[in-house]
Amino acid sequence: MTTSATPVKDFALEEQHKQKFILSQNLAALIAARNDTLEQYGQAATSIPAALVELKWVNRREIYPLLVKEEVYGAVLNEIMRRYPQLKAKIMARIEANFQVIKTQEMATLTLLRQLADGEFKTTTVVALPSDASPAVKTAPTASPAKR
Repeated sequence: MTTSATPVKDFALEEQHKQKFILSQNLAALIAARNDTLEQYGQAATSIPAALVELKWVNRREIYPLLVKEEVYGAVLNEIMRRYPQLKAKIMARIEANFQVIKTQEMATLTLLRQLADGEFKTTTVVALPSDASPAVKTAPTASPAKR
């Protein structure tokens, strides 16, 4: 009885083709998943006001207590101004000053958001480390306490 090595060789080649086919299928699935993800991100691009409304909705549980607090503070301030009319001008001036500060901060934030959305914002605070720098933080040696 003679045995031939051909079936074993064919089996090994068949396994290689099977592995290549499986790898090509996996690669195709990964590419399709990547393209779907990119498409979702592309469709998710919305206007800044719409994104802010969505963030407000998502964070509504954190925002609601702030609204209640605002209502309570407003009621307290109204009662103080009703009882002490001489303080009304001071309170209103302080509220207006704080409002102007918040308005200025919000304007700066929206300007940065617009620059980010348009791709115009360039940061100047990122500093590249030298290639020989180690990731560990190095501290300066501290002086030993003086002995008495």
